[in-house]
Amino acid sequence: MKKSIVNVDSAGAKPSSYYRRAVFNAMAVAFSDAFVVSIAVVWAKLILLWINDLPLKLEHGYLIVPVWLVIAAVFRLLPGWGIGVVDELRRIQYALFIMLTLVLVASFFAKVTIVQSRIVFLFTYLFSAVLIPLGRAFMRGFIIRHAAWGVPVSVYGDRRSVITVIDALRGEPGLGYIPAAVFSDEAAQGSIIRGVSVRGDLHNITSRTPVAIVTSGTRRSRHQVVEMLEGPLAYYRRVILIPDLEDAPSLWVVPRDLQGILGLEITKNLLNPFSRFFKRFMDLVLVLGTSPLWAPLMLLLYILIWLEDRENPIFLQKRVGRTGGTFRTVKFRTMVPNAEEVLERALKKDAALRAEWEKHFKLKKDPRITKVGNFLRKTSLDEIPQLFNVLRGTMSLVGPRPLPQYHFDELPEQVRFLRDKVQPGITGLWQVSGRSEAGTAGMEKWDPYYVRNWSIWLDVVIIFRTFKAVFKQDGAY
Repeated sequence: MKKSIVNVDSAGAKPSSYYRRAVFNAMAVAFSDAFVVSIAVVWAKLILLWINDLPLKLEHGYLIVPVWLVIAAVFRLLPGWGIGVVDELRRIQYALFIMLTLVLVASFFAKVTIVQSRIVFLFTYLFSAVLIPLGRAFMRGFIIRHAAWGVPVSVYGDRRSVITVIDALRGEPGLGYIPAAVFSDEAAQGSIIRGVSVRGDLHNITSRTPVAIVTSGTRRSRHQVVEMLEGPLAYYRRVILIPDLEDAPSLWVVPRDLQGILGLEITKNLLNPFSRFFKRFMDLVLVLGTSPLWAPLMLLLYILIWLEDRENPIFLQKRVGRTGGTFRTVKFRTMVPNAEEVLERALKKDAALRAEWEKHFKLKKDPRITKVGNFLRKTSLDEIPQLFNVLRGTMSLVGPRPLPQYHFDELPEQVRFLRDKVQPGITGLWQVSGRSEAGTAGMEKWDPYYVRNWSIWLDVVIIFRTFKAVFKQDGAY
């Protein structure tokens, strides 16, 4: 028997507050975009001035900002609620290409010198491609700190699924989905789940939130899910349905209408030869292009390590690579020469230390680490020599962390299977998601996620987050 739909709120819906928040967030992001795009245009013009020694004239450059804002709105980038950072980066790059193509065509018909237009086009795109994501991250962070970003959402589902969704939304506040109400048949009304009040069962609705997130769950049939969508969920402006597909790819999934049947198309980028080639090409370009920066630094660190104990600064160790083969990683030595003996003695003397080692294969207070080595580990500078592994092709800039055989064998079979599909990397999702503090459990979560959802855009996001993690020294030991 179908239950009636009950609105648990005493007051009516308040669409005005939703639209005010949407307009405010959109205007804040639009201001950030307009500001950084304007900077990009001016910088591009300055480069043109430097190349051709021409007077600085913005000419049709002022058209770029309004055109960008229109295209950004079309790509749902204003305000951008519900769009993850990887998908946002992809949309920004596509929108930028369309915008600057339109401006270039307009400048052609306006009879602006074509060489000048191309120079401005190129550098405006390059500067904007970097500045827009950074500007948005800064603006969102500022608004989040003032509790003014996002929209309240209701979460429907069983207790376990609700907890998973709430934790995920709070772990990525930039999504803009703020858990405000829970509806579940497994919790009493008025109880609290993860700090969020339970407002009723699955047949209740609330007028306080414009968005609902629904977990399909294993206990509900297809008929029950459809009944909810056409019943209580029909009163929400937007509904996000989470299917019972745990551990499935989630980034590059596109819904398909197959004559009334909902299909989910999953793109496997790792099977695309061009994508793999481009990943390798990007590795070589970034490593060789930045060699004037890291080569002198590497020489300096080599000397400092040698001066501390007059021993070889380079450390080679076997690691498990792609397809299960082994290779030797090149790193700066951060431990004393007799590290294994020191570790063995320490573990025999201290049971707590031994338990920490058996759990994480790392020690926060490792007796083997030298003074210079401690600095290198906190800043991740000990991994600079691995750039030579990248040049040789045994590693990539981004990928799962290369593990020694004993650690690799401790991972579940499915995790090992997925790790075998890609080259290990100097940095990866595990490292930028809490780094060492994430432990083996974090590795078992983020390594499969990376392999299943790999794309060039994901690599770019990880590289940027690596700099942030190193600067903050998050979990580095």
